[in-house]
Amino acid sequence: MVFIGLYMILRPDSFLSVVISVFGIYLVFDGMRTLLAAYRLKDIFGKRIRGISMGKALLNMVSGIIVIIISLTKPSLIPTLIVYIAATAFVITGIVDVIDLLILSRAGMGVNALALETILSFVFAIILYLFPNFLTGIVMTLFAAILFASGLLMIYGAISSMVYTRKMRKQ
Repeated sequence: MVFIGLYMILRPDSFLSVVISVFGIYLVFDGMRTLLAAYRLKDIFGKRIRGISMGKALLNMVSGIIVIIISLTKPSLIPTLIVYIAATAFVITGIVDVIDLLILSRAGMGVNALALETILSFVFAIILYLFPNFLTGIVMTLFAAILFASGLLMIYGAISSMVYTRKMRKQ
């Protein structure tokens, strides 16, 4: 945690590339998960809904790959292009997930995890649309400081615990 906090403070642009790449990886995996779910639940989903879900999955996978490539090759585009690509993918994911939620709930299947994912998709989209540069601003600096301080406290706690354990063993 100390090293991640320092890295975020000292190299915010590089860290931002990593964070955006993780968003891209999430989009790719979400697309693959949606493709598998649509295939496995083809009897519950009609052809139209399955097509929408598969279209969303492919869009997420392509968007994720584009985001990863751009964040690794042209990090200067992160504050604009990549953030809006990711936000749009999150909106589309949220809309399709609402449709999937309705279908799955009508079929009597559990939808708790998908409901959480749907809410998070819309929350991420809103944050990215409203504050496209929030990751490089105060939020990232505060998060870095919290990580750094937490890491230092963990180190202090570990050392204190070791000292206490040694004292107890001697007794």
